[in-house]
Amino acid sequence: MNSTVRVVARRAAVTFGVVGSLGLGAAAIDAAAQWTASAAPLQAPPVSAEGLAAQLASEQARGTDLEARLQAAIAQTAQLQAALDAANSRIAADDGTARGLRAQVAASRQRLGALNAQAAVASAALQADAARQAALMRRAALARPATTPRPPAGPADPTAAPAAAAVAAAPITAPVVHATTGPSGTPAPAGGGDD
Repeated sequence: MNSTVRVVARRAAVTFGVVGSLGLGAAAIDAAAQWTASAAPLQAPPVSAEGLAAQLASEQARGTDLEARLQAAIAQTAQLQAALDAANSRIAADDGTARGLRAQVAASRQRLGALNAQAAVASAALQADAARQAALMRRAALARPATTPRPPAGPADPTAAPAAAAVAAAPITAPVVHATTGPSGTPAPAGGGDD
């Protein structure tokens, strides 16, 4: 019987210990909950339906304003794109014009060079013709017969050339033909020997 009392006493002690532990745990949890609730911030008051409607209207107005700004930004972007396209086309047209002008300048330079060469050749030919004509006139003056009337002797001019006096005293003759060819393109009879 002693062993039965001991078993019952032991079971009662274990049961009492478990129940006491559970009570102690529940008391600790309740104390922690009360301490947390006292340390937590106050809860926000519930929002009324009128406040929610006012906030909704404010957000709708803000959304409408943002949409209007977005549309304005899209319109400005379209205008900038159109201006950019116009500028690109203008640049392309100006580039084509510049290329055309460069080609014209190059062609003009070539023509100017050719004209300068022709002018140099023509100037050289004119100088050669003038030299031939002067030589022919000197020859004609020297080949003239001695009976050609001379101008009256005037005061001696040491600067006057004798050839100039002979040319001034020469009678007017037929037009002088080219030194190397005659009027019909045949070689001149007596003038082209010094070419």
